[in-house]
Amino acid sequence: MNDVRFAFRSLAKSPGFTAVAVLSLALAIGAGTAVFSVVNAILLRSLPVPNPHELRVLQWSGTKARIPSWNGGHASFTPPHFLQLRERGATQAEIFGFVPLTDLIARAHGDGFPAQGLMVSDNFFAGIGVQPVIGRALTAGDDYTGRGTNIVISYDWWEKRFSLDPSAVGQTLTLNGTAFTIIGVLPRGFAGPQAGQPSEFYVPMATQSQFLYREITSNFHWYVRLMARLHPGTSDAQLKAVLAVAWANVGAEFMQEPRIALEAGQGGETNDRASYRKPLLLLLGVVGVVMLVACANLAGLSLARGAARTHELAVRAALGAGRWRLIRQSLTESLVLALLGGGLGLALATWLRLGIAQLLAGSRTELHYDFALDARVLGFTFGLALLTAIFSGLFPAWRASRIDAIDGLKSRGALNAPRLRAGRILVAVQIALALLLLTSAGLYVRTVVNLGRVNAGFPTERLLLFRANVLGSGYASAQTVEFYARLQESLATLPGTRAASLVEFPLLSNAGSSGGFNSFSHRPAMAGVSMDTRRLSVGETFFATIGIPVVRGRGLTAADNEGAPKVIVVNEAFVKRYLPNEDPLGLTIPVWDADWQIVGVCRDVSYGNVKEPPPPTTYFPFRQRLYSRYKTSHLRAPYFAVRTTVPPLALVDAVRNAVKAIDPAVALSGFTTQDAVRADAIGQERLFALLCGGLAGLALLLACIGLYGLMAYNVARRTGEFGIRVALGAQRGDIARPILREALLLAGIGIGLGLPAVFAVTRLVTNQLYGVQPNDPLTLALVSAALGAVTLLAAWLPARRATRVDPMIALRTE
Repeated sequence: MNDVRFAFRSLAKSPGFTAVAVLSLALAIGAGTAVFSVVNAILLRSLPVPNPHELRVLQWSGTKARIPSWNGGHASFTPPHFLQLRERGATQAEIFGFVPLTDLIARAHGDGFPAQGLMVSDNFFAGIGVQPVIGRALTAGDDYTGRGTNIVISYDWWEKRFSLDPSAVGQTLTLNGTAFTIIGVLPRGFAGPQAGQPSEFYVPMATQSQFLYREITSNFHWYVRLMARLHPGTSDAQLKAVLAVAWANVGAEFMQEPRIALEAGQGGETNDRASYRKPLLLLLGVVGVVMLVACANLAGLSLARGAARTHELAVRAALGAGRWRLIRQSLTESLVLALLGGGLGLALATWLRLGIAQLLAGSRTELHYDFALDARVLGFTFGLALLTAIFSGLFPAWRASRIDAIDGLKSRGALNAPRLRAGRILVAVQIALALLLLTSAGLYVRTVVNLGRVNAGFPTERLLLFRANVLGSGYASAQTVEFYARLQESLATLPGTRAASLVEFPLLSNAGSSGGFNSFSHRPAMAGVSMDTRRLSVGETFFATIGIPVVRGRGLTAADNEGAPKVIVVNEAFVKRYLPNEDPLGLTIPVWDADWQIVGVCRDVSYGNVKEPPPPTTYFPFRQRLYSRYKTSHLRAPYFAVRTTVPPLALVDAVRNAVKAIDPAVALSGFTTQDAVRADAIGQERLFALLCGGLAGLALLLACIGLYGLMAYNVARRTGEFGIRVALGAQRGDIARPILREALLLAGIGIGLGLPAVFAVTRLVTNQLYGVQPNDPLTLALVSAALGAVTLLAAWLPARRATRVDPMIALRTE
């Protein structure tokens, strides 16, 4: 405690050094803590359920897969597959399923609002391990009836929509016009099994479900996500062995070499974890580099401060202080600085993590993670501060312990102060690390710029998009078609509108639908062969609205309705891949139990992502695709695209009025522009460019502080020399030139040290770049030039001070 008190007194006597050191550490530790809170939320945090380590996510794999229709990738199964796997693995685990439901309209107490939740199996709550705080969970008896069925809601919904009223259990709410009775409320903090996508309600995945457009016995559509909770004493190998046999039998119909995999499920089921894992781990590496820069910066500042305290340390040594005593005191000061910086950094991290959360929640994917500073994050911050204290304090402490009492007491003049060669090495290392981070940030920034310049194949400006949800309005298929057709016509006549069309979902939105077919009308079906194509249901004015030329045949028309032959338009990529030397017009392909005739070929446009080349795509007329032998439409809540002659968002009120004039009960949502959709589609790249750029800028700032501290120390050390030189007639340039030359030399050495690291490390991010090579010479040249310029700026202030030395004052001081 005496050492701690002395450390505080000593630091208080050097307020400038203390402020710079604490602020530098606070910035580095705050940035590191904020990034780690993101890593913790997305990659590390477990579901708030009992024994989350027992949970597993089921995924399938195979070769030459022939999936008719799917949603959820390799984590999705059909309902019959789920029932078969659950039965076969019942002795090893509780296997449960769920289906995401989005873009629904809920109504309670007369108010309508958007809702998203899950359709769950009867053993979902038993498997996930969560029980309601009031009421009960769904069970096998909760099937649909003519009057509706039961529903379990989240705590957040209970708080927001029912004001935590216990009598909410038993009340009725509607989802898309179907009445549900609330039977339970889940505990606070449980947001469902899909991390980042909170579920507000849970309804049965049962035979009479109003949210299925195929019978629950159908193997056509793959949409059920599966998880399992291992029974006590069961290993992954045991469960996998049982499921592998079952899947080999049921999966052989759709793929070759069917295999089943068990993934860790303590964090829930999410695709975000896979897509964000590598970028987040790389960001953690960037944080580590920034912390190294901060440690080197603090070590350099401490060395300069220790050199200025040579006489004090010599007196202490002469009075009997041993080497360990001096080391302990120096390390204590470093620990105090690190803890102060860590405390301030924690406050800074609170603000930074909220900014990152808003960036994720504001993206089109609308990821909502809990970035709370829990015990793991707090432990990380404390560990970071402790390591910073050790790494930044060891070398200055060792130097302080080697003070020679006799030499230290001979003179207190600045001329006798050491030259701090170790400080030069530390500054060069900081510049090298800053070069690495700035180059990485530059590559990310250029990737975002390049993605923004990609030609999507159609004009994205002045294109308004919104979603119209007619479910719950009581429309039959024919009435739905009529409503959509009337809305298209009404939107097209609005002032400021050029054209309007229905579109299943926006282009460039990272959303999509795909499926396969195995024959053309002039070719027999080939066993084991599936030709995949992206799909999009559109209105007859789609091509004119979006701006896609039809180059062969015709486009779609209003006559392509239920009673007409089924028709489609394909793009040039489709023809190039599947019909390279044939005339596609008039040929048919089997899709959805019908033959669809190709009547036109259109230009290629980007489909889901501008980073990917245009895939083979088929465009279906919504008037024909809406009709189905199944009880509900596949197009649950399509978008409408409106090409405008005025700023698109200026027409929002006019669009609302146009819809209200047709049917006031239809819910509108998702008003945006095509430009905003495109920007959101590269939101992940922009987020990491922003974070990496911010961390690189921080590293550069810390390196500049270190260089400034070293140059300022050297100027103070050579004050007498400068005074003599000025007295002998030296000009300002003669004084400043050596200081600036030394700074440039350190920058050159740092760049030379950093280039090999740049060449090695940037290869790790190759697959995250677009339109730029990892070792891009332009980026390296710009970053090196920027480093040189900033180095000169950091050295200019001490050099300027040196040129203003008064020779009389300097010599009198000596």
